[in-house]
Amino acid sequence: MPDSLPNAAASPPSKRQIFIVRLRSTLVLWTIIGLSIWSGIDWLIAAVVAGFGFLTAVEYARMEHDDAGFRSQAWFAIALSFLYWVVSCVQIFLHHTEPPWWVDAAVFVAAVQGAFVIALLRQLEGRATLLRIFNAVFITVYGTLLFGFMQRLFFFDGMPSARYLALTIIMVTKFADVGAYGLGSIFGRHKMIPHISPAKSWEGLAGAFIFSTAAMICMMVLVPEKLAPLTWRHAMILAPLLCISGVVGDLAESVLKRCHGIKDSGHRLPGIGGILDLTDSVLFTAPVAYLYLKAIS
Repeated sequence: MPDSLPNAAASPPSKRQIFIVRLRSTLVLWTIIGLSIWSGIDWLIAAVVAGFGFLTAVEYARMEHDDAGFRSQAWFAIALSFLYWVVSCVQIFLHHTEPPWWVDAAVFVAAVQGAFVIALLRQLEGRATLLRIFNAVFITVYGTLLFGFMQRLFFFDGMPSARYLALTIIMVTKFADVGAYGLGSIFGRHKMIPHISPAKSWEGLAGAFIFSTAAMICMMVLVPEKLAPLTWRHAMILAPLLCISGVVGDLAESVLKRCHGIKDSGHRLPGIGGILDLTDSVLFTAPVAYLYLKAIS
């Protein structure tokens, strides 16, 4: 009889192993983002943001790979996303300011009308056809236009210091994720929404608020003059708003993954998952931050 049985199923990684792998991926990503911001080169910053935005749209389209009838609409939505980011980057390269609103409006109109035009070219399949039309529009709105607000934050009103605003929004958002994961892993006892995300807890939510507020305070202490039009009062209002939006964004992606029957949106980022697992919370916080800053500026 053999001394040991074959390891039919590998034991799942420990929380420490997951944390180390996730930390490595996070450090690499922050290095890429940090170097692009530190360079101060507009086209490089725009290209990095566009890359994350485009991959977000592609990844959601790939989540619908089981539906062969959706391929035409998927490629159409991906092409629209690519066009959006090209126009956005060209605008920034030429004028060094955020893209005009007509770009977003034009892409949205094209997504709605184009999705229906493609549906006209083949036999209708009832609700399946409607779902394909919806998904084409959804990829454009969720995967492209929402992330477009990140581009607008980096070039907010053409201000040279706008990249500090964008960096602050990213930090507050991601520190909320860290706080939720860290305190939730250690102290999490009371499940928040178990039917959507069993790992989320109310203790983790408290950690998200603590860490996101701490990140905002740090930035206000370090570079307050770079964060105009943010004042201390507005910063302390915006931080919890971003925390709530980020948590909702994270849960929204959990809804998408659960409805698709998958654990991660992809496998590009070891320890994290896919691009969408990285950008999910930013998709919700970037529009909130941009609109808040526009309202007070």
